[in-house]
Amino acid sequence: MTTIKLKKSQVRQILQMTFPEYRGRKYKIEFRDTVTFYDTNWSGGTRNTYRFVRADGKVADLPVAAPWANPAERLTVEVPPDVLVVRHSFFCGQDMGITITAHPCHLPRWLGCSENGGGK
Repeated sequence: MTTIKLKKSQVRQILQMTFPEYRGRKYKIEFRDTVTFYDTNWSGGTRNTYRFVRADGKVADLPVAAPWANPAERLTVEVPPDVLVVRHSFFCGQDMGITITAHPCHLPRWLGCSENGGGK
């Protein structure tokens, strides 16, 4: 898995589509074939919220059921090339930022980004 830190200017459009209320400054993109949904319900100040953006601009949320009947928890799915999985994470009450998961076929586009969030 490859992870790259990003600048807000690099994720502005994706943020507007998925988490427009987010005001933090932590953004990264990771390239993976699969994604596993975890901590989809609040527990001890920890929770992940997932949203999806298709190449055609359509956005969807991961539906979250009650903790005792949540089929999405620990579910691993393939990341399609035309979908970005966007996760907003809280860990023990601290905002951990936004993580975008993209299919590895998109890695060449982002290779100009440095580990410190440099430009493309």
